[in-house]
Amino acid sequence: MLDYLPKPHRTQTEPMPRLMITLGIVFLSLSGLFPQPTLAADQLVRVGVLAHRGKDEALKAWSPTARYLSREIPGYNFVIVPLNNDDIGPAVAYRDVEFVLTNPGSYAELEYSFGITRIATLKSKTPQGGYSVLGAVIFSRADRADIQTLANLKGKRFMAVHESAFGGWWLAWREFKRQDIDPYKDFKRLQFAGFPQDDIVYAVRDGKTDAGTVRTDLLESMALAGKINLQDYRILNPQQAEGFPYALSTPLYPDWAFAVLRHTPEVLAQSVTIALLKMSPGDSAASAGGYAEWTIPLDYHSVQQLMLELRVGPYRNYGKLSYLDLLKQYWVWITAVFITILTLTAAYAYVLRLNRRLSSTMKHLEQEIAQRQQIEQDLIKTRDDLERRVAERTTELARINEDLESRVARRTAQLLSAMQRLEAEMKGQRSSSEAE
Repeated sequence: MLDYLPKPHRTQTEPMPRLMITLGIVFLSLSGLFPQPTLAADQLVRVGVLAHRGKDEALKAWSPTARYLSREIPGYNFVIVPLNNDDIGPAVAYRDVEFVLTNPGSYAELEYSFGITRIATLKSKTPQGGYSVLGAVIFSRADRADIQTLANLKGKRFMAVHESAFGGWWLAWREFKRQDIDPYKDFKRLQFAGFPQDDIVYAVRDGKTDAGTVRTDLLESMALAGKINLQDYRILNPQQAEGFPYALSTPLYPDWAFAVLRHTPEVLAQSVTIALLKMSPGDSAASAGGYAEWTIPLDYHSVQQLMLELRVGPYRNYGKLSYLDLLKQYWVWITAVFITILTLTAAYAYVLRLNRRLSSTMKHLEQEIAQRQQIEQDLIKTRDDLERRVAERTTELARINEDLESRVARRTAQLLSAMQRLEAEMKGQRSSSEAE
């Protein structure tokens, strides 16, 4: 089944199933009013029925039960609304029916999603009496020697009713899973034929598929009606259940549930419950519907366990936490983590900005230091060059001074020598004069 909770945004094509259901209800109610004008003042009560054998068969089988309830509960006109696996959810979600009669899996999901409540469980009619349980049968053609067990179905074609069908798929699927068979991977083709389930029986017989599954009692009822020969079919994975008269391939589960919707008046629900439970097995309504009677609502825990194991229906997301569930459950921690992350991000951005500024400043400082070092090197080079030039000049001046002193000394010596000679000459001249 699908999750049929109303969506906030709906497309223009979405109301069509609801419109078709409503038009069908109006047509059925009007068709009942013309022959019985006295019911014009009766309040219309709609009973949605999962039409697993087609809408015509559903109306034929369950309309007598609706008339029975109309007789038993004065002031109300009960009508049957045939539904399939796809539109039973919207019919409940949009309150297009007041009661539903559906299979165990469908009931379990509707109970979970929309809060419907079972008020009675169906007891199917069998040659041994009424049974309030059902199962599924997996079958192939009897002349298929290559198909003897469920394991032989690997690589074969298989047909079921619907991915959300309880007796028409889930029960068989669970058996496959228990024998380590994944039908979605191991089968050559997995086809869902929809309602009526009779088409699957014919498809196996006619070779259009290698094997199929339907709810228990369908093969026998079709054979009783002369539509098929049971000898043409082989039951796979046969099971034995004490007192259960039909071919069976799976465990048994509670039969169909008659349930009331939340918006239905409690007084009306009580009246319907009493009327159903007091119906005798020989009532014409029960005979037309092919059931024995109604019993108190059974425990559907085994149905929920199956759905949990297969992760279908309300358990399709079991163990998975959606973003919305995560937000609802941990919003305080998520908010705290978000604020922390935001704070750390802001701090990181601030630190990053400071680092960039510091890096820029350091770069400028390094450039200045490099420039200063270059200037110092130039100064040192200039100083060294100046010192070298001073030293060279000093050396040159010393050399010049020594040369000058040497020249002065020579000149002085020459001058003294000349003076001495001059003095000697003068003395000689004086002596000559005196001698004369």
